[in-house]
Amino acid sequence: MKYTTLSLISVLSLPIMTSAGGCTLLTETIFNTIAPSAAAPYTYNGFCTAISAWNAANPTNQIFEEGTEMQQKHEIAAFLGNTLHESGEFQAAREYMQCGDNIVVGGQVLCKPCASANFDWTSKTCSISLVTGGSYTDPYCNSALTPSTDPDGCACGPVAEDGSNSGYVPASELFFGRGAIQTSWNYNYIDVSLALTGSADTFCTDPDLIATNESYAWGAAIYFWMSHVKNGKTSHDSVLTDASFGGTVDNINGGLECP
Repeated sequence: MKYTTLSLISVLSLPIMTSAGGCTLLTETIFNTIAPSAAAPYTYNGFCTAISAWNAANPTNQIFEEGTEMQQKHEIAAFLGNTLHESGEFQAAREYMQCGDNIVVGGQVLCKPCASANFDWTSKTCSISLVTGGSYTDPYCNSALTPSTDPDGCACGPVAEDGSNSGYVPASELFFGRGAIQTSWNYNYIDVSLALTGSADTFCTDPDLIATNESYAWGAAIYFWMSHVKNGKTSHDSVLTDASFGGTVDNINGGLECP
């Protein structure tokens, strides 16, 4: 990931002729050069829409608009370096072990949760489902937290197996990782839902919107980048005040990547 980010900074250091910030600095041509294999929902238009929506709603906490032009370029590079890693180079809308093996039936996405030993990474199929006894316990569900508790969370619990498709459960009832910074856990989904849509119901009712709506896929990642605090700083702060890419990695996934 270190080398990816260095190359991103190199690309973003190209001279520009217009004012700085967001998609003025990161053109669609540069985006396609950095992420040639990007697939829906990770579109350039969705990225720009999410930036505009966040900045309009948060005039005192702007992403890619604060500091010097070079700091803005560094923040874009750090954001893309992390999100490329988190999302499998903008190809994984959903966490592979929970929903890499999925089918669409009647417009509904069904997931086949899997242990890594039973998952084929080439075909993205699962040989043995983790669904047992007709239901599945979501590992990202803290059932003690509900919309009415403090702290709160989306209501969750055991998920019933689809009656017509053995081993599969509805994606809309699971709170596994989705989007460019893999939003996970029912207590995070409710916070992102309130921040991006103004309503807890949006993602609590259908968390899979973060995997299917291009603005939400990017927007949820922007929310985390700008809001999640570790060691007194957000990822945004780590770039602007410390020029620290390592600080952004620690903020996002330090438990695994910063021993």
